[in-house]
Amino acid sequence: MTMTDIAPGILPPASTTDARDVEGASTLWGAVKLFFSLPTPRLFGVTIVVFACWRPLLGPLDLPDLWIALGVLVYWPFQEWFLHQHLLHFKPRKLLGFTIDPFPGRYHRLHHRHPWCIETAILPLPAMLVATPTHWALWWVFTPSLERAVTGIVCFTLAALIYEWTHYLTHTPYRPRFSYYRKIWRNHRLHHFKHEDYWHSFTVPYIDTWFFTNPDPRTVETSDTCLTLGVEEE
Repeated sequence: MTMTDIAPGILPPASTTDARDVEGASTLWGAVKLFFSLPTPRLFGVTIVVFACWRPLLGPLDLPDLWIALGVLVYWPFQEWFLHQHLLHFKPRKLLGFTIDPFPGRYHRLHHRHPWCIETAILPLPAMLVATPTHWALWWVFTPSLERAVTGIVCFTLAALIYEWTHYLTHTPYRPRFSYYRKIWRNHRLHHFKHEDYWHSFTVPYIDTWFFTNPDPRTVETSDTCLTLGVEEE
C-alpha cells in the first residue's frame, strides 16, 4: 500500500503496515509482537501498569472497586456497538452551510478503504494523547476519591486495550483457534467485506444479536460500499 492511494481529505497514518507482509504475524506470538510495536497499545499498556502499581499504595481494594470493575465490564460492549454504529459510521452532513464530519468518522472511513493497514485498525496516537488525560480527569471529577479514580482508570484502559487487541487481530493473517474468537473474527470480516451496516460489536458479539445487527450472512446481499461507507471523498 502506498500513501498516494489513500483518499484525499482523510488524515493518513504516519506509516502503513500490511500485517500479511510481516514475517511471523500469522502466529499468535508474532501478532503480539507486532501489536506492541504500535504506539497506542504501548500507551495503554504503560498506563495500566503504572496505575495498577499505584492503586495498592492508596489503600486496600474493597467492594466499591469491584463495583467499578463490574460497571466497566457491563458498559464497555454496549459502548463499542453504539460508537461503531453511530459515530464511526457517521456520514458527513450539511448544517447551516457547514459540513459536519467528525474526525472519528473520517478516520474510520480510511480504515474501511484500507482494511489491511494495521495502523488504521488502531486508535490514532494523536487522538489518544488528548483523550487519555481527559479520561483521567473525568474519573477524578466523577468519583469520590483518588482510590476509586485510579481503579476506574485501570479497568477502563484495560477494556480499551482488550478492544484494540481484539480488533487488531481480525486484521492480521492470524487464524483464531477458539470458537468465541472465531465468531468475533468471522463477524468483523463480514462487516468489512459483506455489509458495513451489520456486525458492529467486537468483544461481545452477542450484542449484535440483541440489536438486530447479526443477520444470517446468507440472507444479506454483498454491499457495494463496504470500502467507502457510501461516502465519496472530495
